Amino acid sequence: MRDSAIEMAKRLLVDSIWKSANLEGLGTTFPKTEAILANATTTTKTEEVLFIINMKRAWQFLLDNLDYTNNLMLLREYNKIVGELLFDYAGEIRTIPVQIGGTAWEPEMPHTGIIIDTLESIDQIADIELRALKYFCYVVRTQMFIDDDVIIRTKLEKPSKIKGLALI
Repeated sequence: MRDSAIEMAKRLLVDSIWKSANLEGLGTTFPKTEAILANATTTTKTEEVLFIINMKRAWQFLLDNLDYTNNLMLLREYNKIVGELLFDYAGEIRTIPVQIGGTAWEPEMPHTGIIIDTLESIDQIADIELRALKYFCYVVRTQMFIDDDVIIRTKLEKPSKIKGLALI
C-alpha cells in the first residue's frame, strides 16, 4: 500500500501544485504549471515560477523523508523550501506577533522547547489518522512561522507525511 500511495502522490504532483498555486491567488493555469515543472518555456510571473518550483522541491523533500520521525528540524526545512525566495525568514520560528483575519484571537508566541515537546507527544499517538489530524491542528493553531497565513501549503501537505501520504 505504501508504494501505491507514493506512486499516486507522484502522479498527482502537477495537479496538487497547480491547485496550491491557485489557493495562494497566483492564478496560474494547469498548462503553465506543467510547462514550468517540465522546464519548458512559458510566459508567466517570476513569483509563479518560484512558487511552483518550491512546491516541487517541497514534495520531493517530503517523499525523501517519509522514513524519518517528524520533528521541528524537518518542519523548519520544509517551510524553508516552500518559502525560498518568496519571503524573508523562511523556515525560521516566528519572533513577532501575528493576527488572523476574521477573529480577535491571536496565537501565542511559539517557543522551540514547547514545539519540540508537543511534536514528540503527538508522535506517540498510535492511530496514524488521529496523529495526522493532531499534528495538522497543532501546526495550524501554533502559527510557528512568520508567513503561516500565506503558506497554508506547509499545513496541508505536511500532515500527509505524518499520515504517510494517506496511508503509506
